[in-house]
Amino acid sequence: MGTQSKRQVRAALAFVARPLLFAIALTVVVRVLFDGSTSRSTSAKHGPQKGRQHGLGGDAPSSHPDLHRSDHSQEQEHRTTTALVVASSSQMVASGETAWLADVPAAWQPVFHYVTDAPLSPQLAVPVHKGREAMAYLTYIVDHYDTLADVVVFHHGHRRGWHQAMDAADEVRRLRTAYVARRGYASLRCLPGCENVIVLADYAVDQAQLHRHARDVQLTTLLDDFLDKDAGERVPVRLAAPCCAQFAASKTAIRRRSRAWWASLRQWLISTPLADADSGRLLEHTWHVWLGNESYHCPQYEACQCHTYGIGADCEAYYALEEAM
Repeated sequence: MGTQSKRQVRAALAFVARPLLFAIALTVVVRVLFDGSTSRSTSAKHGPQKGRQHGLGGDAPSSHPDLHRSDHSQEQEHRTTTALVVASSSQMVASGETAWLADVPAAWQPVFHYVTDAPLSPQLAVPVHKGREAMAYLTYIVDHYDTLADVVVFHHGHRRGWHQAMDAADEVRRLRTAYVARRGYASLRCLPGCENVIVLADYAVDQAQLHRHARDVQLTTLLDDFLDKDAGERVPVRLAAPCCAQFAASKTAIRRRSRAWWASLRQWLISTPLADADSGRLLEHTWHVWLGNESYHCPQYEACQCHTYGIGADCEAYYALEEAM
């Protein structure tokens, strides 16, 4: 083949190759752009995946201890609004017992801290320093009834108590709010369940004579006066729930009863001739009833740990039960 012919062949090949190479390059660029867009879209749709394994970044186990919960449950907890109501005294504040409030996660701030004998502000004042934690709890409900968070935790001011298995800030941090929103009520104490079962009296007395009678009569009288008989509520035969007036409740459970009803219960606490400790203890025994639970409310330890805090090796079975709540 002559030199001229070779040049003509090379020119022809170059003419054919250029558009082919251009097409290949264009295809590669389009695929890279398309794949990157798809990856970003998928990432935006499902959210960041960090923190899914121990030791990686993202949410630490202490913030979300229920590592076994479903994505559906996590989404519910993400959407749940929360409030922390704390009852304390000036002595507790002065001694530093309430310092744990600074360790509460941001989602629970600001804390509704009722120092019942020395209010921190007019908005956190109670009508009278009486009834122990009950006056603070009832005042919060009455004052915030129309703007309640989805889940409210009611807690004493101390960081540690004989009736607590963990630090107060950890109780709040670990709480499975989605469970409380479904269930309506959860005691923050799991061990040892119910220590006392109170057999109630079969008669009630006048409120003015309440201080002259034993606890079983006092409880029967309180329940008889405040249960909704038109709704079929009756004084039970026995009463039991975990000690000691630290619990979480849903907005729905609180609103099962009207604001006026809660205000009347607070007025009873203000007016009763019972001593401070006695009146507060009667309400300690009845919070679970007012919030819609059975009178004998004694969850098993393992169930309580899983449902309330997500702590346990075999919690999946308990989580499955929550779908029916």
